[in-house]
Amino acid sequence: MHIYLVRHGETDWNNKFLFQGQTDIPLNKAGMRQAFYIAGELKGRKVDAVISSDLKRAFQTAEIIKKTTGCRAKVFKTAMLRERDYGNMEGKKYEFFRKRQNEFKGERDGKFFSRVNRAFKTIIKKYRGKDIVIAAHGGVVRQIVSYILGLKDYKRIRIYNASISEIFYNEEHNAFFLVLLNSVAHLPEKERNANKYHIKGV
Repeated sequence: MHIYLVRHGETDWNNKFLFQGQTDIPLNKAGMRQAFYIAGELKGRKVDAVISSDLKRAFQTAEIIKKTTGCRAKVFKTAMLRERDYGNMEGKKYEFFRKRQNEFKGERDGKFFSRVNRAFKTIIKKYRGKDIVIAAHGGVVRQIVSYILGLKDYKRIRIYNASISEIFYNEEHNAFFLVLLNSVAHLPEKERNANKYHIKGV
């Protein structure tokens, strides 16, 4: 079973280094273009199902992947794959959070990790034996990777916009293997360089 983890394409808030969390920001023009690059990379591979966060930026990415890859199943979207709820920090710059972490009123580590882990396990059970794409958010991808690697948290992992990571699940041995992490090889050089700039704001 192959599981492709996709982070949505770029949004205007990504460019401004603003926490998006569960604020429903759509892809911008660059993000839409990036979604097609992602889909082009996955085209030709067996994609039995596409599962998505119900937030616009992820769902828009998922729909483009579904259509381009020829996946026949309707995109299944779920709130369980939403980005972390940053509460009162949403719409504010990352730097603001660093200076005022004690004022944070959003979703705490344990609650977020548990939600994503539960969603991932449910998806694996439901789509067992199929090759799937999960279109979601940076935090969600980071936590799924942390979960399969047995890490305590996701804070040392960073995931670019429009990146693809891949997990192989050996069902016979009930074992997960990280095959690919945070790849943006499918993006043009200019897009890759822009992504590297974005990560500095995190």
